[in-house]
Amino acid sequence: MRWIENVERFVFGAECLGCRAPSGALDPWLCPECVKELERESTVELSPGPDTYSLYPMRPLTRRLVHALKYRGISGMATYLVKHSASVRCGLVREELSMFPKPLYFVPVPLHRARYRERGYNQAEKIAAALSLALDGKVCRWLKRRTFVVSQTKLSKEERERNVAFAFECVLKNPPTSGTVIVVDDVFTTGATTSACLAAFGRDFALPIKVCTLLYDEPASAVADFVADNQMEWEVE
Repeated sequence: MRWIENVERFVFGAECLGCRAPSGALDPWLCPECVKELERESTVELSPGPDTYSLYPMRPLTRRLVHALKYRGISGMATYLVKHSASVRCGLVREELSMFPKPLYFVPVPLHRARYRERGYNQAEKIAAALSLALDGKVCRWLKRRTFVVSQTKLSKEERERNVAFAFECVLKNPPTSGTVIVVDDVFTTGATTSACLAAFGRDFALPIKVCTLLYDEPASAVADFVADNQMEWEVE
């Protein structure tokens, strides 16, 4: 009942963004158990495609946290997720990026002005800033969004590609002669958005270009395998 929930919040404190249970030990958004779960998820090494890296798989917990970043105005969640990523601290992302030519230029996927006014910030910029701080790089706003596109959430792969085709342009006039560009976004699903960003740089762009996202939304078959594996482990125990 609602009144019981209100009493619990008064006694135990705010609600965990992960399990949604009241807790007096948030850090400031997750309870200790959800922190442990997040750190476990961050140890999964994810490379959804060539030269593409993600910090976490799409799971109920990570989905809620990115939802809070995008739709609940919790912009600090970008830094929180980057700091909790084992891949950034000592795993695949840090190892791979350490081998690329320096400096590292973190280029956020741009929001259309209308979306920016609605949200108040670009979540990809927040992620890029956190990554640049953790990996000693620079945030560079070298891409501009030409068109306002509908949300990609419920579109098929083909619809996503059509939705973002030619949506971006590169506004960099004098490209640097050394370094590596890392296009940054919140979620990698089909790769349509980041592919459109890479296309905006053009085939003759001199620097290597990589992609880094917070989440990888795995194909349904991979998620089903994950659920089956966990169910098997549970039954064995």
